[in-house]
Amino acid sequence: MARGQIKSWVMRSGICAAIVAATALFSLSSATADQPAHFMSVRMDGVEGRQGPGADQRVAWLYQRAGLPVMVLAEREGWKRVRDPDGDEVWMRSEDLEARRTVYVREQATLRRTARANGQVVAYLMPGVIGAVTRCDGDWRRVAVGGRIGWVQNASLWGGECAGLDQATRP
Repeated sequence: MARGQIKSWVMRSGICAAIVAATALFSLSSATADQPAHFMSVRMDGVEGRQGPGADQRVAWLYQRAGLPVMVLAEREGWKRVRDPDGDEVWMRSEDLEARRTVYVREQATLRRTARANGQVVAYLMPGVIGAVTRCDGDWRRVAVGGRIGWVQNASLWGGECAGLDQATRP
């Protein structure tokens, strides 16, 4: 093969590679753009968060808290791209997540019997506590933690968005 032919072939290969990469990027974005972000929770202790969607991707984090809420940002072939309460984004296998809604207490919060600032105190929640969430009432979330059920102001929580909450489910 002459030198000019090799250069031409390399340029065509580069163009083909660019087309393939663009197609892959388009299919990834279309596969992930179908659903708005929503919350799920980590199914069990020891779930791996990987840098990309695949078992061959490097493990970035090992999640040791079953029930930890995560925000699902994208989905691709049995994998979900998630954001954790610290803001880190990783890919997890879909089977390692469950639809059960939980919240993460970001700052000390008061669990109250009613959804009012003057409601009777049920418990004080420390940062890092995880609880099941089932209902919304304005800026308040109905949360179950350690056998106690009450209302917490959403400003103290991560994962307390109302969209997708199953009102029929009770903790």
